[in-house]
Amino acid sequence: MAFLRKEHAMFKKLMIQLALVIGLSLTIPMTACAYTIEADPINFTYFPGSASNELIVLHESGNERNLGPHSLDNEVAYMKRNWSNAYVSYFVGSGGRVKQLAPAGQIQYGAGSLANQKAYAQIELARTNNAATFKKDYAAYVNLARDLAQNIGADFSLDDGTGYGIVTHDWITKNWWGDHTDPYGYLARWGISKAQLAQDLQTGVSETGETVIIQPGKPNAPKYQVGQAIRFTSIYPTPDALINEHLSAEALWTQVGTITAKLPDRQNLYRVENSGHLLGYVNDGDIAELWRPQTKKSFLIGVDEGIVLRAGQPSLLAPIYGIWPKNTRFYYDTFYIADGYVFIGGTDTTGARIYLPIGPNDGNAQNTWGSFAS
Repeated sequence: MAFLRKEHAMFKKLMIQLALVIGLSLTIPMTACAYTIEADPINFTYFPGSASNELIVLHESGNERNLGPHSLDNEVAYMKRNWSNAYVSYFVGSGGRVKQLAPAGQIQYGAGSLANQKAYAQIELARTNNAATFKKDYAAYVNLARDLAQNIGADFSLDDGTGYGIVTHDWITKNWWGDHTDPYGYLARWGISKAQLAQDLQTGVSETGETVIIQPGKPNAPKYQVGQAIRFTSIYPTPDALINEHLSAEALWTQVGTITAKLPDRQNLYRVENSGHLLGYVNDGDIAELWRPQTKKSFLIGVDEGIVLRAGQPSLLAPIYGIWPKNTRFYYDTFYIADGYVFIGGTDTTGARIYLPIGPNDGNAQNTWGSFAS
């Protein structure tokens, strides 16, 4: 329909601006640390897509044949040649150097499909056989992970079970998919246990050899507060449910609720209710946004037979919400194109999303089953 062309043009302009921002992220400075980031970008032949920015994934290379002073450059050169098989956004090694191969926020191929889609950044650590080199590598590795976690509003907890924030490839294997256990085996060679890594992520590690702590260590505050209305994309049925027990929000009668409690003995786990009914428990990574319904416009149904509303998604195959008769006013906030039709989307009094088809997607703005009004 013609009335969608303007919105499409605005969307295209927004995507161009976003692409510029993503490209520039190769040079965005991190918080004040001793490490510096060397841009060494992969020459991508296609765009792998955008991640949902929920994770910082920690890896190590596992390459015993590459331990010398040039191990970082060797690993990066190999990854750039073979990026379509596996690649990450950051590689650390050779005495605390940090190379960025791809923009943070872009899907990377490092930890399986689910984790790749969620990862804001994945960090590889090149191996070494030199203690002084490892000390510098480890400090940069930890501090980079902390800085990246702050970029997505996560705290500094490690493998905490929430599915949000800093995780290792080992955690992904145990909870989602795969057979990798890095980086724990390599770190253990140098006396770094899981507990030590977790503690160092909380405090930061000096990169200068001094005993003072970098960015002394208080985790970031939770992103959301009791009383806030939120829209969520996934949810736990109980506060003790495991990550693989997450439910898609589309399985519930609504995807909107109010945070009624922050559980004191759990990490970023909120109780969510709607109209007095318990919906479940969510983490920061399950929440899409604060729910601030926009000022809505309306569409007046104008066909004698009325229009069938759909629930949950804009599709002719979605469950029927009801049939609204002629002269009923539908308040909407968004346009969608699906199944050859234009839909408008709104929210009912319970917070459930509902969708109204208003005519075929034929490019004719006059061919609608009603009329628009403010």
